[in-house]
Amino acid sequence: MAALAAGCGHGGPTGSEDSGALDDAHGGGADDAGLELDPPGLPHIHNYSGAPAERVVALVERAIDGLGFDPASGEGPNPGDRFFAGRRYLAWIDQTGFAGKMNGLWLLDGAAGDELDFSLADPDGRPVNFFIPGEDGDGRWAGGYKGAEHIEFPSGVPEPGDPTGCDGEVCNWYGVNEAPPIRNPKIPWWSSCNPGSPDFADATEPLTVEELPDRAGLKLVYEAPLVKQADGDGTYDGDACHADELFPDGVRRPVFLRLGYELLADGDHFDRTMQIRNPAGNPSFTGTMSLIGGFVMTAWPDAHYLKRLHRTWRPESADVALDWDGQEVTLAAGSWNDLSSMSPSTRDVLVAWIDQPITLSATDGYAEGRSATLSHVGPSDNRDVGACLCAVHGAIEMGGGLLHGGISLPIDGGATTIEARRRLSLPSAVAAPRPTGRVYSMSGDLSHAIGRADGDGWSASTADDQAGALVYGPYATDWGGGSAQAVFALQIDDVGADDRVVATIDINDATADRVLAARELRRRDFRRPLESERFALDADLAGRDGHRMEARLWWKDVAFLRVESLAVQTSEY
Repeated sequence: MAALAAGCGHGGPTGSEDSGALDDAHGGGADDAGLELDPPGLPHIHNYSGAPAERVVALVERAIDGLGFDPASGEGPNPGDRFFAGRRYLAWIDQTGFAGKMNGLWLLDGAAGDELDFSLADPDGRPVNFFIPGEDGDGRWAGGYKGAEHIEFPSGVPEPGDPTGCDGEVCNWYGVNEAPPIRNPKIPWWSSCNPGSPDFADATEPLTVEELPDRAGLKLVYEAPLVKQADGDGTYDGDACHADELFPDGVRRPVFLRLGYELLADGDHFDRTMQIRNPAGNPSFTGTMSLIGGFVMTAWPDAHYLKRLHRTWRPESADVALDWDGQEVTLAAGSWNDLSSMSPSTRDVLVAWIDQPITLSATDGYAEGRSATLSHVGPSDNRDVGACLCAVHGAIEMGGGLLHGGISLPIDGGATTIEARRRLSLPSAVAAPRPTGRVYSMSGDLSHAIGRADGDGWSASTADDQAGALVYGPYATDWGGGSAQAVFALQIDDVGADDRVVATIDINDATADRVLAARELRRRDFRRPLESERFALDADLAGRDGHRMEARLWWKDVAFLRVESLAVQTSEY
């Protein structure tokens, strides 16, 4: 592998050799279409797509805009981060508030040159993140995860006040300290460690930036301490949060995770690499379990309308038993097992230790942009492959465990484990149908119990109106039986007062008189007064083809609110 030259504060290679360094400029050589790009105001871009620099910069700009993060907040992609562009995917490697975590993954169609484009997008062209952050375009982090990957290392070493009997089992959880707060009330042991998290401006540069042979891609490696991230003492008081690993002798010592990505110029997969480094002078380091976690794909049970990866599961080589709320379901090997009729579970539904690749898909095939395959491909310790409909944390996750106690651990002081590899493949053998978009007018298509026409929109004010249905309709029968997303563009007058609920949006099946999805909107969900913002809601329409469907906004008489538009996007998957 050849080391790349440092550029614009984005880190350089370790060691002194840089004979394989590439030009760090907007253009590079004529034969590489600009391998290293630093456009003003954007992250550094590693361009391995073969497309011209101008086209790649335009794709990065569209991807960033499509996430919907407020640029002023610093939470989304910024000049301190990196992007990788290949022919099959575009990846955001977040170095600010994270230790080099892939928080954005956009699928590309592999077209040559200026024709390169996104293969997963809304009908209006907004690129859809294949991971959970900003997937709906409204700039939100998942409430139960630190970004688009979950990594936890359970500790069986008890602290004062920990539950009796946790010794050798699970007393607390360790991981990498990262910026987004955990807001999911179902997991108070994780939110107890919110205080002391880094800021989104805190940067981590890679240890190494290496080009793969023959310019086949890029490898990035970062390092961060393994610290306490969840407090399991039952009171969730956050004691010792972000402290170093506690060893069995009662002494805390630094232990490090080396986390990397191997990204391909023209391949349909990438590898997530992981190692544990135990510094010299430490005693032997072991663990109760392993590095547990995986890629966080989409919300659950309300999956994004284009990413309903809960519908069809395919283990590759052996049957797998799945426990769904006490009902045993057999996933037949080499078959597309249809789970779409199963009701969402209040418990986690998962498989683990299946020792084979598993594919999750929105349909019964390897559809472009609608399927993903997870496998472990390191030198050893690869059996713990899994997937989870994680009702507790609130997402669909693909991963399992790596670097297990008793297999890859323990390691002596001064030693490093094998480089474990988790591979996510993004098959594109079958072209998926494009979603359909519909835009409804406030005056002609939709109904209103309160409020008044306000330009092209409809609004209500606390001085003139009572709480009620500000928008409802259109009782459409053409949304199909696949999936839908209702997108409201809204304005509010004041974002600085109390954080009360100002409205509720929902998707309702009027034929069956059943609300399929609902979301509360609070005042502080809005960023700035009197500026249009996007609020989306996803719903599964299975079995509702031909039903009279509507999207509604219930106004709470708390703040002036203007509905600018309602768009409904549907997919047959």
